[in-house]
Amino acid sequence: MVCSVFEHIGIPVFNADIQAKECYNDKLFLKEIADEFGKSIVVDNVLDRNALANIVFNNKDRLIKLNSMVHPKVLDRFFLWRNYQSAPYVILESAILFEIGWEKKFESIICINSPKEVSIQRAMSRDNVRREIVEERMNNQLSIEEKVEKSDFIVFHDNKTMLLPQILEIHNRIIESSKGN
Repeated sequence: MVCSVFEHIGIPVFNADIQAKECYNDKLFLKEIADEFGKSIVVDNVLDRNALANIVFNNKDRLIKLNSMVHPKVLDRFFLWRNYQSAPYVILESAILFEIGWEKKFESIICINSPKEVSIQRAMSRDNVRREIVEERMNNQLSIEEKVEKSDFIVFHDNKTMLLPQILEIHNRIIESSKGN
């Protein structure tokens, strides 16, 4: 929702999760995945996402390994994409920016601060998964409190607080700060 508002005011948004999924269309990358996680993960050049998720979300070391394979490819895609944008700034959307050490690669970090239950319900609805799956994934991420502490801007998104004024304030502050550069 927040990214959609930024897009409506003319700010391009790069969705890291979508781009990570696109990486799995590369046959050479799928071979790397199969070599690392088992041949049964890839059948006829198609990734069995559920099987891979079962492996990595139940084993932190395997998740770290997968991230080390996927995230450099996503970051390369972002920087290439960014070169073709003409807006005053761009946004990279990522749920795990801090967990993968990307925070130093960006001038500002915007954190979407939602109550845990709201976040769980949104993810269950968006991904069509059970609560336990969402909670398991969230347990592999920093707490919202840690993310808020490390961020430059906070958008409170609780389904009650108006988003547009918060987003426009952030947009205006970023535009103002870029005039000094």
